[in-house]
Amino acid sequence: MSEPLLDRDLLKRAFTLLAERLARRGVVGEIHVVGGAAMVLAFKARAATRDVDALFEPDGHVLDAAREVADQLGLPRSWLKNQASSYVSGRAGRGTPVFDHANLRVMTTPPEHLLAMKVRAARAARDTDDLRLLLGHLSLRTLTQVEEVVARYFPDEPLSNRSRMLLEDLLGEQPRTRRSADRPPGDPPVS
Repeated sequence: MSEPLLDRDLLKRAFTLLAERLARRGVVGEIHVVGGAAMVLAFKARAATRDVDALFEPDGHVLDAAREVADQLGLPRSWLKNQASSYVSGRAGRGTPVFDHANLRVMTTPPEHLLAMKVRAARAARDTDDLRLLLGHLSLRTLTQVEEVVARYFPDEPLSNRSRMLLEDLLGEQPRTRRSADRPPGDPPVS
């Protein structure tokens, strides 16, 4: 049996129930959404997502309440998860509010940060449409412009060859030869 997809309406319903459960506990939660759910909520770029990758607090209360919501709505207990935290930049910023309740604030990560995360992931099959939309939304037309955005969020992590090739394809640019400092040992220049 396949897991239900989370469309905008179902996400809003789940967030409402989550807020109600947090209110019963006397807790105010905050969720910072990244990934596919951000594309659904902030950009309406997809009809639905499988889950909500996010940073949230307070962790324990939000996770417990989210599991109760999952049981009530017949969702996977992992519909809201915080496993993307290792991919989020500490410079992400506040983002765009998409749900506001006295006991729960939900925002999506800023589009520049979302672009930087998706560029670093460089999953051609999963992220190409999202990247195309974000590049247009941010009016980014060159690889150099994209590299500048990514460097703001991940200054010590140069683009991988896979990221660069995906962007060159999306932007219609000719491949650049990587400088020797950008290549792993034994990795030949890309031409």
